[in-house]
Amino acid sequence: MELIDNFFTQENIDLIIDFVRSTGILGGVLMPIIEAFFPILPLVLFVTINITAFGFVKGYIYSWIGNCLGSFLLFLLIKKIDKSKIQSKIENSKIKNLLNKINNNDFTILFILYCFPFTPSFLISGSSALADVESKHFLAALIPSKLLMMFSLAFIGLNIRSFIQNPLRSAAFIGLVVVINYLGKRIIKYYESKLE
Repeated sequence: MELIDNFFTQENIDLIIDFVRSTGILGGVLMPIIEAFFPILPLVLFVTINITAFGFVKGYIYSWIGNCLGSFLLFLLIKKIDKSKIQSKIENSKIKNLLNKINNNDFTILFILYCFPFTPSFLISGSSALADVESKHFLAALIPSKLLMMFSLAFIGLNIRSFIQNPLRSAAFIGLVVVINYLGKRIIKYYESKLE
């Protein structure tokens, strides 16, 4: 962790921004893809770099595309390996509980979990693959939820200084994200009950 903190100095971040800007869409999309495989890397920082390098709209879209691609590639990779060996080694009750929830109601739980900005998507993508969620259901939950989640991170990245200087504004924004997540959950449950 200290190694990562030492690497992400202001000088290094400025160099990364210049490099990403020079590589265009490739660099903007590649950073969130890498983060999907290495959850210790700070996604909010990569989104902030994209926003700084390309502006709000392009930075937001590149971050969203990259994070969706990264999560889906990780999901496909874990689906290809022998899951029985991994599942037999899972003793953590929280992970078992998550697998059960995903098995019972894959779309709703995936959508809600992916909406929250600081949920470890590595764990959700891996658990979805282990729970044998169908690719089409995984993508149906991933793409719209990441759209919402990435917007909140892009907004934070755009207003990073004002978030620190104005904690009330930060609290209001966090409250808004929670309300949006709650409303999304209610809408999904309503449509699921209609389908049943």
